[in-house]
Amino acid sequence: MVYYVHLFKGMREPSILSYQMEKAEEIRGLWKRVVILLLISMLLSAIASYYGVGLGFLAKEITGIPQQELEAKKLIAGIGKIIWAAGFGAFVLFGWSLILWALIDLQYKKLVVIQLFVLVILLLEKAILLPFSISLGIGSEFSPFALGVVAKYITSNLIVIHLLSHLSIFKIWVIVFQYICMKRMSEKNPKIILLLIICVNLFFWVVSTLLSYLKIESLL
Repeated sequence: MVYYVHLFKGMREPSILSYQMEKAEEIRGLWKRVVILLLISMLLSAIASYYGVGLGFLAKEITGIPQQELEAKKLIAGIGKIIWAAGFGAFVLFGWSLILWALIDLQYKKLVVIQLFVLVILLLEKAILLPFSISLGIGSEFSPFALGVVAKYITSNLIVIHLLSHLSIFKIWVIVFQYICMKRMSEKNPKIILLLIICVNLFFWVVSTLLSYLKIESLL
């Protein structure tokens, strides 16, 4: 059976996707979608950088350096964010799949296909949050779709705030989507699969939290 990658159809019907992936002997359209999603990830970061999202640390230098030098620093920082976005997308597709491949008995290429849909969900979250960041100047840690906002009123600990900011409806969607797809494709106990998926996602949340915290601390 030949499986043709259709991103939006697969997102709407993950159970049908898992059935098709289970039977698939050949996968077509994968690399084209990989390139498209990486370009979208870079585009979203380019738009964010254009409007100064995530470049607040340069505000400290507005009065200290010439305008031309400030613009050069903005450009360099923006390029760095775009490269980071490409690296992030590649890691979600290939690095995350490698970890899941080591834990769950599934073909690596099929895991990459599943992660394509995961990346779509994460990019959708970023795209929806972008207008809030541009118009209101809020960061991802204060997303209205996550618990970071609630955490802000409970504690002033930045690590806790950033960690809870990763617990959004989109991240829950990722876990549910991965579970629906993998439980049918794998012979492992569904409870073990769910536990492994949650642990891997939690690991990435913790790593992202530490990176966000260290970034903030280095700019103080």
